[in-house]
Amino acid sequence: MVLCAALGAPLLLARSDEARASVSVAISFDALVRASTAVVVGTAVEQRSVWEGGRIYSYSRVHVDSPVAGELHGDDEVWVRTMGGIVGDVGQIVDGEAVLTVGRPSLLFLHRASDGVHVVTARAQGQFGLYTDEQKQLRARKSSGVGALLAPKGADAAAAMAGDMIHERAVADAAKDIATAWSRAHAM
Repeated sequence: MVLCAALGAPLLLARSDEARASVSVAISFDALVRASTAVVVGTAVEQRSVWEGGRIYSYSRVHVDSPVAGELHGDDEVWVRTMGGIVGDVGQIVDGEAVLTVGRPSLLFLHRASDGVHVVTARAQGQFGLYTDEQKQLRARKSSGVGALLAPKGADAAAAMAGDMIHERAVADAAKDIATAWSRAHAM
């Protein structure tokens, strides 16, 4: 009986469902603004996924619906790279990564990668989905794909976290705070 229990235990462990989680250090609002080269309300209008270096990356052509701060202007279109996607019969999900959906607008904090393509700053922490409330006001909601967030240490430990500063706020109000923080962070 003991032998059967000992031999069966590894089978029970092997059968347990795969754990899916992402753990990241929470980014402060000011750090998110500082690390970005542009903040926009944008909508993915096209998307392609490709294999690169053994991983799947998605490239989304994002139309800038409304610039908030930085280098991008209204009606610009930029390519934004995110990890994960589907190529043929293979799909990859990257927990904690921003997920852009064609036709669905987001408030995006972006920075330009060394190859010129934009990426979402701080991954899913730099993407806020948009929705219209009962009063027909456009609001921002932090990404559900952020995963678990650890409190930052050091100088940012007492700072306001980006998700807390923007989540459930009217986009117009959040945009004012972003523009003010942008002026402080990117002053020449």
